[in-house]
Amino acid sequence: MDRDAELVAAVQAADPAAVVKALADGAAPDSAASPYTGTVLSEAASAGHLEIAWLLVDAGASLRARRPQYESPLRSAVRNGHLDVVRLLVDRGALEVEGADRGSLLAAAIAATRHRPQPAALEILRYLLDLGAGAGHGEEAPIVQAVLDSVAPAAIRILLSHGADPNSRRSDGTPTLILAARRGDHAAVDVLLTAGADPNVVDGNGHTALMHAIERDERAVSHALLLAGADPVGALEIARGWQRQGVQFELGEVSVGLDDVPIARTAVRLHPTGYELRGDPAEFRRWGQVVACAVEELGENEWDARTGSPYALAQTVARRLVDEPAKAPRASWHRIELTDAELYTVRRAFVELAYAVRVTLPDGLGQEYVHDALDELNAQLR
Repeated sequence: MDRDAELVAAVQAADPAAVVKALADGAAPDSAASPYTGTVLSEAASAGHLEIAWLLVDAGASLRARRPQYESPLRSAVRNGHLDVVRLLVDRGALEVEGADRGSLLAAAIAATRHRPQPAALEILRYLLDLGAGAGHGEEAPIVQAVLDSVAPAAIRILLSHGADPNSRRSDGTPTLILAARRGDHAAVDVLLTAGADPNVVDGNGHTALMHAIERDERAVSHALLLAGADPVGALEIARGWQRQGVQFELGEVSVGLDDVPIARTAVRLHPTGYELRGDPAEFRRWGQVVACAVEELGENEWDARTGSPYALAQTVARRLVDEPAKAPRASWHRIELTDAELYTVRRAFVELAYAVRVTLPDGLGQEYVHDALDELNAQLR
């Protein structure tokens, strides 16, 4: 084995003593496993081997990326959440030679809080901000990047504590609060509002965050905005245009209908025509029992009148849920495909048993089960 290969093997084996020997034998501290990989220092930084990184840096290993398309040692440590290695490399001058070909180091740190979520990722983000790290040329403001990356609220709070403006706007003028609202990120919305974001800020089309949230049926977001003082004017018209009756009541209406209200829409909403349900046969059987119980309790006339779903279809769906789920060919779950009308029927059965009629449910089922299953179904249908 030649000396450089000896060093590569020592680094990959995480063996500091072997690294010392290879360097003493004359191995190049910038050795690489192949022409298509980074240097051994990048490998050590990526794996978090602090002692080996120290040995390589002390031997003169370059702090730069081997090639522009490769990560630098510092960026590797940031991406993988190794704060001690980050500190070592920064102390040795890595920030001064860090290239911008792959975007700013701060952007990498923000992204790491989502791709590799761990406490060290937050500490690295805080450390870089303390050092004055900022956005690179052509990048959005860090707080905007964080919202667009859907990072955890903790990362957003760190940015705000280091001076980020909660009223920042994307390069096209869209306020950060509206970006979060459009994505249904109610946690980010709450953090921004708590930090002082204007709940009534508008985008270039004059739409508020509340209008965007209601148009996309993001109820948790709209609740956060209303509690923060968002003006319902304009949002109510959006709710009417999309026939969101529950939202209209929340906005203060005492009587709502399904009127045809023309509005300027900013979203295209999907209308599914079919669904694949995945689960275990026992759970499908419980769903079938719930549907059958609701159908039997209401009877044909009342079922049709209350749900708007055909009685015969409900009976069919109840049987299908019990008899037709099939094992997925390459997975451990079972599955069954329902049409939009069939899934609507299932949901109506849960609604009736949860809120309208009280019956004795089959053994093993109770009101808690019905409510929990309905909540989970509603969350997936949003």
